Amino acid sequence: MRPLLDEVQLLEDYHKGTLPEDQQLDVEVRLLWDQELQQKLARQQRAYKVLRMYGRRQLRAELEAIHVRLFG
Repeated sequence: MRPLLDEVQLLEDYHKGTLPEDQQLDVEVRLLWDQELQQKLARQQRAYKVLRMYGRRQLRAELEAIHVRLFG
């Protein structure tokens, strides 16, 4: 199980751009050759996008509730 978590963390750091340069290059090379890793990265990026959209909706709903309380 741990190698799977390590890979998720690696892809997250790659996505955020927080990997050291040598690791960044290593991931980029692996992505060129490993279709499964490409798919994992794509799924992880979609998950981040969905979470951001959900967070924005939640924030929008909270702001609307505040507006209604303040201005009726």
